[in-house]
Amino acid sequence: MEQLISYFLFLIFLIFIVMYIVKQIRISRELSLKDTTLENLEEELKKHKLIGGRHKRTNKKNPPIV
Repeated sequence: MEQLISYFLFLIFLIFIVMYIVKQIRISRELSLKDTTLENLEEELKKHKLIGGRHKRTNKKNPPIV
């Protein structure tokens, strides 16, 4: 009887471990998707010259070092 209880406890523990691993994988995928979208947004902002690059009102003789 004690062996049966220990098997059930081990099985429940194993199920919790598998659920935790699956949850971590899902979270990491969501974060990786967010990272790529942030990189795309940064590239678009650079194209519109909101981040870095030469701005419209800069001195053309002394452009800023980027």
